[in-house]
Amino acid sequence: MAPVGSEDAVAQERSNRVDGSTMHDVNRWAQGPTDIDPTVREYRPEGDLHSYRVALDALDTGREMWPRSEFDPGHFTASGFVASPDGKALLLIHHGKLDRWLQPGGHMEAVDGCVEDAARREVLEETGVGDLVRIGSSLVRIDAHTIPERGDEPEHIHIDLAVGFISPNDAIGPLDEVKDACWVRFEDLDDYDVDGGVLGGVDALRRLLAG
Repeated sequence: MAPVGSEDAVAQERSNRVDGSTMHDVNRWAQGPTDIDPTVREYRPEGDLHSYRVALDALDTGREMWPRSEFDPGHFTASGFVASPDGKALLLIHHGKLDRWLQPGGHMEAVDGCVEDAARREVLEETGVGDLVRIGSSLVRIDAHTIPERGDEPEHIHIDLAVGFISPNDAIGPLDEVKDACWVRFEDLDDYDVDGGVLGGVDALRRLLAG
């Protein structure tokens, strides 16, 4: 595993001012990602056509589909496929509840101005990895998957919009939200039993890295 980063540095980035405003100020007026519709419609699916169609159907409801309280049929989420500085490894987190290795990601929030913001925030919150450099102008993957009924939440769909990044350094941590996180060489991903959605995103990420 990569060395743990400075908790002070991560805390500072998490509290950075946005467009001259504090995060408290942003929370007062933020309305969530405003670019979901064009982000999805501009995407060209490759191996994820079914998920792309699910995303289009969600947009056609005419409702905001990012709040986590939206269960019919579900809601959009955001994640980051993050390459190591040398472009040869992927940042993975071990999801405690699912007991699986996945790319970092999660629910969108009102403070997220766009899909990329949501992906960056999730990566930072789950792994402590920040200052990411965006790769490509489009998504690397759309992955629609079913979330089983749990507590008061009915079965619903997560429509994950994945953004590609490269990290400027390999420091990880602190880990406040996940069981573990590490850099995994692309050729070693099978050892982590990652699913087809992760492998599809990795293929797209590697194409972008190759230019």
